[in-house]
Amino acid sequence: MQQDNSSFRTRGNKITTIMLRNFRNGLRCRKSIGYRGLSHIPKLHISSEVEEAVKYNKPVVSLESTIITHGLPYPENIAMAKRVEEVVRSYGAVPATVAFIDGKPTVGLTEKEIEYLADANGESRVKISRRDIPLVMSLNQTGGTTIAATMILSKLANISVFATGGLGGVHRHGEVTMDVSADLDELSKTPVAVVCSGPKSILDVQRTMEYLETKGVPVMTYDDGDFKDGPINIPGFYTRDSGVPSPYTINSILTAAKVIESGKSLDLENGFLFCIPPPVAIALPSDFINEVIKEAQHAAQALNITGKAVTPFMLDFINTKTKGESVSCNVSFVLHNAGIASQIAKELSVLRGGSKTYFEPPLDLRQKTQREPLPSSGASTKLDKKAALKTFTVQSPAIVDAVVVGSIAMDNISKISAKSIMGDSNPGSISSSAGGVGFNIALAAHNSGKTSQIDRPVVKLISAVGKDIAGEQIRFVLEDTGLTADGIEVQPEYNSAQYSAVHDSSGSLVVACADMSITENLSESHVTSKLSKYSPKFVLFDSNIMPDLMSSILKNAPVMGYKSIYEPTSVIKANRLSKSASLHCFPNNELFLMTPTLSELETLYKSFTENEKFSDFDEWFPVLDALGVDSKLRMGLDILSQRNSLVKRYLERGVFQQALNLLPYCPNIILKDGAQGITIIQITSNVEDDMKLVNKTAFSLKGETASSYSLVGEGKQGMGVIVQHFPAADLKSDIKNVTGAGDSLAGYLLYKLSSSDSNVLEFSNELREKTLMGCQLAAFTSLNHQEAINVEGLRHLE
Repeated sequence: MQQDNSSFRTRGNKITTIMLRNFRNGLRCRKSIGYRGLSHIPKLHISSEVEEAVKYNKPVVSLESTIITHGLPYPENIAMAKRVEEVVRSYGAVPATVAFIDGKPTVGLTEKEIEYLADANGESRVKISRRDIPLVMSLNQTGGTTIAATMILSKLANISVFATGGLGGVHRHGEVTMDVSADLDELSKTPVAVVCSGPKSILDVQRTMEYLETKGVPVMTYDDGDFKDGPINIPGFYTRDSGVPSPYTINSILTAAKVIESGKSLDLENGFLFCIPPPVAIALPSDFINEVIKEAQHAAQALNITGKAVTPFMLDFINTKTKGESVSCNVSFVLHNAGIASQIAKELSVLRGGSKTYFEPPLDLRQKTQREPLPSSGASTKLDKKAALKTFTVQSPAIVDAVVVGSIAMDNISKISAKSIMGDSNPGSISSSAGGVGFNIALAAHNSGKTSQIDRPVVKLISAVGKDIAGEQIRFVLEDTGLTADGIEVQPEYNSAQYSAVHDSSGSLVVACADMSITENLSESHVTSKLSKYSPKFVLFDSNIMPDLMSSILKNAPVMGYKSIYEPTSVIKANRLSKSASLHCFPNNELFLMTPTLSELETLYKSFTENEKFSDFDEWFPVLDALGVDSKLRMGLDILSQRNSLVKRYLERGVFQQALNLLPYCPNIILKDGAQGITIIQITSNVEDDMKLVNKTAFSLKGETASSYSLVGEGKQGMGVIVQHFPAADLKSDIKNVTGAGDSLAGYLLYKLSSSDSNVLEFSNELREKTLMGCQLAAFTSLNHQEAINVEGLRHLE
């Protein structure tokens, strides 16, 4: 049957070529349906966004879901799924995550459906290929779709492009076991283009290619301009080069789109395989991964592992051997492929009469990611290497630089104008303002350096409010301050956090009431979703949230690629961190920095002791031993204490002992001590070079410095400890407010960290002293101001 290409350019046809083809395949169509939707396919559930995109020829990219159900643990799987969708959207396409929800084939999962699919909560999630579909539907099961099942549902939904990680194939020794992935057969009979990183390296890539050739499947490798001279081979998922020649090579996105359209114009009904080599920066070396795969094979044979159990065993073995790098690569490859697939879908949309410019990413996203247009012609000229990397190294859009997770509340302060009369109404004044540690820090970070820096970091607050008047006020304040309420979760079952205080005419507190329970119930799914969307460089969380949520934030740090900062908030709540299950020691630490007061440090130390964090002789003690804290460092502090009264007082109080014991879990600790200034205690892995910067006998930096003293203690294996003190800013005015000093310091520090491409806390970084002294100035701006955060004062800091 000849396909009429005009159907791709006409939006109102009563009966389209696609529907005629569906009739031919035995699918029933509703009467007089025209092109009002895809509901003619029994039991197929398609989101309104995806259905509208298909109807009006917008670019759509299908996404499989076995990586959600079987590839990553909860909640990393949620974060991963949402990051991929964000990548697709950033390129102007519509994502369509595919799965079976309670037996219903679903194309275009909602946020709640992704969370339901990701969090089994004790229920099993099945892995669904072609053969499983009827059983899954009849038993109302929920599960993730493989490449084969995703292709089937994509075809039914009229989606032509599908992005995934690695392809299934012929297993090694497949000529004996007949173990061949159903993905290959599906490619031979379902007209959907699969964009992937090549066959998984654990398979027999050579036989996989031969099988696809027999089945008539076009296989093309994309030349990203970073291959050396010579024939281009198929990528091997973890690696850029499997050693097996690629049947075809293309070097433009437009060519890929033309291949798909040409095949469809002849109604060939087969799929297309586009193999995208992983970027050089994230690909694993071929020799290394091949050796690990050999070890995995021998282990599987020795344990007599066969059949369906082989692949998960080998993947788990490889993940262990590579210390998690293989899983991390998998995530990066999916993001990369989603970006390429989105651009293919856009070119395909144009070929079918769609708009080339209508679906460009929003201007702010395009400026943020600085992606350049892909080549749109089939020219054979190779791409410039640097340009290719800049164009094709796809990451989730860095929309936000820093995120604060914590409390926000309405502070209602009443001041009685005359003598208080208890049990009666008193005349006076009442003022309301937004407060809370999380809000204060975010506000300080958002405003710091505004007059001196044009390209500023973007800061977001993640918190919760109730569905009440106070919640509406809070959301209004957020929008008014420029922070926006995008990260705020509305929880109708709780009241918005509020603090109400009554002061007498002299300003003394008479009585106060605090309702802060909503922050303790901030949901993990909301926070994870927002972090995935924002893709920040730094995440600061305060101790108003509960330990389980702290664990989630810390656990997601290496997965999502951000650094986490902890603000203890108060002596009472500082013990919550020790209850987190996601605390590991350097160099596998999830926590980058903490900013306690001396009293909060003492609470942290006691709670870590009570929760046996200092009894871990496998991880904690070896780090402490390598740092040399019981030898040269202790001797240096003893000598220094004879010259510096503050050091002597800290030694007597046990401050250094407490901080040094916490250091393996958090390699950067900034101690806040009010008028006594700040002390930074941190791990260095470059102790020899750092020691050259210090005058050992004088305990000071060589050259001009604002620090009171600097001590570098040498440990083992190039490791050591840095202890350095910076005095407080000179107070030349009366103190008016002490409630926001610590929050201002933390906010300014977050601003400096997130606005720099380097680690400003490194000992050799020229911005280190400016940053730490700036923190003290930020605190000072708050002390001499009536409000907790002196917005105008912070704006004038560098």
